Amino acid sequence: MSTVQKIVPLWVRLGVPIALIIALAIGLISFLNYYNYERTYRQLNVSRITVVARDLRQAIEAGLNVGLSPRNNTQLDGALAIAKDNTAGLRFAVVIDEKANRTVEVGEAAPEQDWLKRLQGIGNELSWIGESRDTYQVGLPFRNSFGVMVGAVILGYDKAAIDRANAAMRFALLVDWLAAVAVLTILALLGVRMVTRRLESELTQAEAALDRAQPGAVVPELRLPLLGDEIERGIPAFIRQTQAAQAQLAGASETSR
Repeated sequence: MSTVQKIVPLWVRLGVPIALIIALAIGLISFLNYYNYERTYRQLNVSRITVVARDLRQAIEAGLNVGLSPRNNTQLDGALAIAKDNTAGLRFAVVIDEKANRTVEVGEAAPEQDWLKRLQGIGNELSWIGESRDTYQVGLPFRNSFGVMVGAVILGYDKAAIDRANAAMRFALLVDWLAAVAVLTILALLGVRMVTRRLESELTQAEAALDRAQPGAVVPELRLPLLGDEIERGIPAFIRQTQAAQAQLAGASETSR
């Protein structure tokens, strides 16, 4: 047995890898939980903002049906302001035309946006999901009474609020992971210690018996129920065979002299 194996008990050599496996398994579960939370939380926010955007689009298309452009729709400014004030985290609400020119706007939207590119690539999709440096965005194109797309309503909600919620969940999962790993590591080490205590004792007996396999030494009677009858009988038999072989070699050496 090597020096390291003699210094480090068997239960530690077995318990530490088991504890590491448990830690990795819990870590993977925590990562999957965080991934699911992040995706679900973002989807919920997109759904919440989309509902507001649909109401605004409906108001815009109703005005278009009676010949009112968004710029001339006196009710639209108030609707946008109410939506911004009553929707948590909403940074801006903007109505653009088919060339991405802003016709009505409330809140603070960065001047440089990719809205024209979004409009040109929307195709038959009913909405798009985008983002800027500070906001996540939901854009819904609207059409006139002839079915021609003539603009879009875009709502931007605070990215920092979403990131803070995700960071809080990451921290909570990390704390839970550390606590679970600490508790389960202790339990795993104690469990392995209890399971291997008798086994380690029997291995020590077997090692000590093999170390005394010199000629003339008393062959020990072993009791190794965990290692089994075959090993229990095999070690004394091996010691006797070793002693016999050593005796024969010694006799042959004396005869050759």
